[in-house]
Amino acid sequence: MFSPRRLAATAAFLGILTVVLVVLVVTGALELGAAAATGAFVISLAALAFLVLSVRRLDGKAQRIDLRAKKHEAELARTATALKRIESRIDTLTEAVEQSMARHGDDLAAILASLGEDRVNAMARAREVEQLREEVRGPAKDPV
Repeated sequence: MFSPRRLAATAAFLGILTVVLVVLVVTGALELGAAAATGAFVISLAALAFLVLSVRRLDGKAQRIDLRAKKHEAELARTATALKRIESRIDTLTEAVEQSMARHGDDLAAILASLGEDRVNAMARAREVEQLREEVRGPAKDPV
């Protein structure tokens, strides 16, 4: 709306115009009907100016709101694009981690199998060594 200074200036202008019309009517330079018509015309012009300025101010606010909304939309679009890039990167990393885990599982299985084979082989060799010991100790225990 109007600032207090603008309202005071408009009121002063309308007051001066009213005083001039009253002086012209009192001096007889202007008839009462003409002065009333002139006053009504001036008041309607003031109301029209008020409406124009109000609409202009509202239009300015609407433009600022529109610019702000467009700025936020652009920021949302940038954010959505960044999120898509991050999502694709996460998908790539997830796939790499899954492949690594599969490789790790295969390696671990191979290591365990190798350890199992070594253990089985070691047990078989331990039995063979024990049998050989028995064979060697056997003649040593018999007194000849």
